[in-house]
Amino acid sequence: MKLIHLPSIFIMFNKIAVLFTLVVLFSSANLKAQESVFSAFNQSLADADKAFIAENYRKALSIYESIAQNENTPDNIDLRLARSYFFTFQYEKAVQHYGQYEKTNLEFPTEDYFYFAEALSSTGDRKRALHYYQICLDKKPNNELYAGRIWRLSNLTYLYEDSIRNMAHYAKLNSNYSELQMVKVSEKEVYLVSNQPQVEMIRKLDIKENAPFYNLRKVETYEDPFSIVALNYENLKPADQNLKAQFHLSAINIFDDGNQMVYASSAKQKNEKGNHPLQLYFAKKKRGKWVKVGDYEHNNPEFNISEPAISNDGNRLIFSANFINGLGEKDLYVSIKTEEGWSEPENLGDNINTERDERFPFFHQSNLYFSSNGHPGLGGFDLYKVKLMDGNYQELENLGYPVNSKFDELSFSIDSLGQQGFLSSNRKNQGFDFDIYEFALDLQIYPLSVEGTIKFIEHNWMDSTELKVLSNVEMELVDRTGNKVVAKTRSDAKGNFNLKVPYYSKYKIRIRDEDLDGFVSFEVPKFAKQDLSYEIVVVNDDFKNSLREENE
Repeated sequence: MKLIHLPSIFIMFNKIAVLFTLVVLFSSANLKAQESVFSAFNQSLADADKAFIAENYRKALSIYESIAQNENTPDNIDLRLARSYFFTFQYEKAVQHYGQYEKTNLEFPTEDYFYFAEALSSTGDRKRALHYYQICLDKKPNNELYAGRIWRLSNLTYLYEDSIRNMAHYAKLNSNYSELQMVKVSEKEVYLVSNQPQVEMIRKLDIKENAPFYNLRKVETYEDPFSIVALNYENLKPADQNLKAQFHLSAINIFDDGNQMVYASSAKQKNEKGNHPLQLYFAKKKRGKWVKVGDYEHNNPEFNISEPAISNDGNRLIFSANFINGLGEKDLYVSIKTEEGWSEPENLGDNINTERDERFPFFHQSNLYFSSNGHPGLGGFDLYKVKLMDGNYQELENLGYPVNSKFDELSFSIDSLGQQGFLSSNRKNQGFDFDIYEFALDLQIYPLSVEGTIKFIEHNWMDSTELKVLSNVEMELVDRTGNKVVAKTRSDAKGNFNLKVPYYSKYKIRIRDEDLDGFVSFEVPKFAKQDLSYEIVVVNDDFKNSLREENE
């Protein structure tokens, strides 16, 4: 066989050709890989933007945060992050990313100047917040929202005027989840709307918040005897199996003296957008159990209808909804019950509603309380009060500090006396982590000077005409916590006394004389009173045993 020897140049050419082919193949594969990565990157960004538009801010934020870790991120990723942090109530991070965006961009969209100002205000940077509010107003000179924000920051002191008389206290039942609303049902029981997990075979999560769905629980309460506001809680459990929702049960209101309820819950059927919107339903207590008795007849699956308030007679209903004809994103609407049924919802108008959100209305006598981030206030959402007179709502009143804070306050409920209640706020942890706070309004200011007379009667069955004054007796004010003497005084010749009470607590008074030594109970006012005069009557039958009983 004859061997054919190929020229070396031909062999070299073939090697180069093979190498060139490999390079082309590798480059082509690499290009396709880059295109695949770029395509996936663009798809992720598009998914995040879609989630943001659908108000699924947590999902959007999660994707934006992931994209921000890549080397080749879009120029406006900080703007996207800032908006997402703002709408998830994470104001410090919103400020951080708006600041980052500002370094490379001379101009913001107007709404982002406003969000930046709101976030700065909520983090306490009022000087910079004023600067950006002013930019908003310069761009839209007749905008009442921007003008109101500037006025608020320039006149904050009025919102602190009653701070010494009001108190807000972090409730002991709060968890690592979100406590959104608490309503008093009876003297010993409250209902709590929370997304604490329920005991279920399959755990369901709300993808918008990446947390369990809100549900209704009941809990027993009893007073903390040594606190002005605080309650103790026990036996937290699901309120009623009949009210268990497939998804959210997000807000309630009790009426008819505790026998009926209106509540907001996710619809069982999806709407055209693929969502389960919040709608209103009615329930009645039968044999101690809650039974659903009907739907609100103007429910509309195209909108979220939620956070109801209803008068005790069940004839006036106010709720929050995102109807397209509203003044803002969420407005308050009223519906009246007639013989024909519920009237068509009517917008409460621009005295109450703004171009932003109004939420969580609550009735108390002729007053309507609600939460808004559109009226001038201390923070994002503040709580407000407005009085209804002759069918018209009067001037709006911000409830001030400490009921409101520089963060967000949403739900509100108050007792029949208008003195104590519950609110929800994210002032502790920010974000979607809302907690319940117990509050009290118009508290008595201490130290407090009280005066009165001290008298004596031998037997409790004797007539009041036989009362005698106790003159020149020693009086010791004793704090029952630790039996500590905190003040002393002495009655005069006519039995009159003046005593300085240093702080609120549970007290008793020790009365001493040559022939007397014992204790009488002494209650000081929790809330402000005009009349601070006392008449202390020592009944000898009871008094002579009191010292022995105290020492046992």
